[in-house]
Amino acid sequence: MQLSCWDASITERTSNQLLDMCPVVSSRLPTELWEHIIDLSADDEEDDHHDRSMRWLGRVCHGWYVRCRLHYDKRIRKRLVDKKQVYRLISALSEHPERCHAIKAVLFDFGGKPIGPFGSFAVRMMQKLPQVEQLTLERCTWETGQLPTQVFLHVTLAFGSVTKLELFDVIFPSAVVFGRLVRVLPHLSSLKCSSVKFKKGCHVAGAVRVPGSLRLDTADLDHSDDVMDFLVLIGAHLCHFTYKGPEPTKLSELFAVSAESLLSLSVSYFSYDVWIDLTPAANLRVLSFYCDLDDFTSVASLLFLTSLPKLVEITMRSLLPIDYTFVDVQNSHDLLDNGYFALLDRILSGKQFPALRKVTFLLHVDVQYGHDVKDAVSEGSWRTLLSSRFPALHASGRLLSPVTLDVWEPEPRGWD
Repeated sequence: MQLSCWDASITERTSNQLLDMCPVVSSRLPTELWEHIIDLSADDEEDDHHDRSMRWLGRVCHGWYVRCRLHYDKRIRKRLVDKKQVYRLISALSEHPERCHAIKAVLFDFGGKPIGPFGSFAVRMMQKLPQVEQLTLERCTWETGQLPTQVFLHVTLAFGSVTKLELFDVIFPSAVVFGRLVRVLPHLSSLKCSSVKFKKGCHVAGAVRVPGSLRLDTADLDHSDDVMDFLVLIGAHLCHFTYKGPEPTKLSELFAVSAESLLSLSVSYFSYDVWIDLTPAANLRVLSFYCDLDDFTSVASLLFLTSLPKLVEITMRSLLPIDYTFVDVQNSHDLLDNGYFALLDRILSGKQFPALRKVTFLLHVDVQYGHDVKDAVSEGSWRTLLSSRFPALHASGRLLSPVTLDVWEPEPRGWD
């Protein structure tokens, strides 16, 4: 049996495949359903071809055009490497001022160059983007000398309604400059940073002075330890925190300032052989690990001396190599000491986690498009294996064993 395109999630399909199926979809499915399909595709934050996706799907019929245009107008995604591109964008927006009031997200890719064009955009768009909620800056260096003197005032007036700030491959001159950017967004509640660095680091006495305390609902740091140092230094209050990076000891530093506010924590990429004391995060409700199958032993060791009285849910996510079979999974488990499985089963069923209601072992399987998937790991086989490893959790009904399938597809045809 081969997997059909409808067995994959909508965000995993290419726009080209959707377009091939459009005549069938538009004529046979209820209007509400295909509108929902377009909405899901439009909301896929990982889709680098978002604008083109909406343009392609909008060609199907008038109904699809209206829906796609609605999403297209809500988002600006442009590559800005010089001021000419900025002025063309500003001119286009000036011709359609109604679009400015509809824009929800602004995403700029500077191609590894200085961020000067962003300053020009902020100056010209002050008080013209009243509904914008997300600001994303990618691949740039914040060069103060190339920005207007009052750039932070301009940012406030142009992006004051922003609640979500995303930074990818951005270099700031110092923690002070980064701190000013964060503070001039008064409604900021979500911060996502990937490969964000400060040229001067963050360990200079008196370098960062932030009035009040920064409070964020969510913070997601991927190899951005300078930002982690900044959050620790200013005593940030975080509710939901995701950390991907090589320095697990930095989590202990964060707990010193955010332990009381922290409700969920997701960690990955670092060595689980380094012990971290999670106990200070006494209000933690949700804990997630991204780990390989052979990391279960290290997770057991990490949790052995941990006590979290309010923890309700633990999730361990494992990504399998492409076309990994159930036999491969069994072999990986067989290489581990059964004593660690018994230890983890006893810990998660004991008094250290009295409020625990759900323990999820999520397996993510990659399969090549067009391959026979009968040998792929199924939920049934995965659950059978886990129930034998964790009998107490299984008997209590708290053991969950979902399997997600990601179909790796060939490059889509027809991208212009």
